[in-house]
Amino acid sequence: MIERIAILVFFVSSSFFSNVFADQAVYVGMEKCRPCHSAIVEAYSGFKRSRNFRILEMRHKEHDPQCLPCHTTGYGKPGGFISVEKTPYLKNVQCEVCHGPASLHIKAKTVEEKRKTIKIPHNLCTKCHSRHGHREF
Repeated sequence: MIERIAILVFFVSSSFFSNVFADQAVYVGMEKCRPCHSAIVEAYSGFKRSRNFRILEMRHKEHDPQCLPCHTTGYGKPGGFISVEKTPYLKNVQCEVCHGPASLHIKAKTVEEKRKTIKIPHNLCTKCHSRHGHREF
C-alpha cells in the first residue's frame, strides 16, 4: 500500500512540476538558432568571443566558477551551462547570453510570439568587460 502511494505521489508531482516549468525558457545553444538565423550565426562564429572558452581550457580553468559566468552561456542560471561534460553545447558566449534562453522562442508559432520571448538587456556587456582587464569591446 505504501509503495502504491509513493508511486502515485511521484507521478503526480512529476507531471505537476513538468507542467509548472513548461513555460520557463531554458538554454538550447547556438546551433538551435542556426536554422532560422544562419547568416547571423555564421558571422558571429567568426568573432573571438564566440570561441572564448578555449582560453579557459588553455589555462586549465574550465571548471573555475569565477571564470565560467563570462566564458559560457547561462552558467548559474536554470538550464544553463553546468560543465563541459554535461552541457558542452553551452560553452562560449553565444546568442542566449544577450537574448536570453531560447527554448520558448523556438517553440513560438508566430513572429509576434517569437519577439516576446527574446530580450536585449541593458549594460549586459559590462558584467564581463569590467573585470580582470577584459575591457575591450
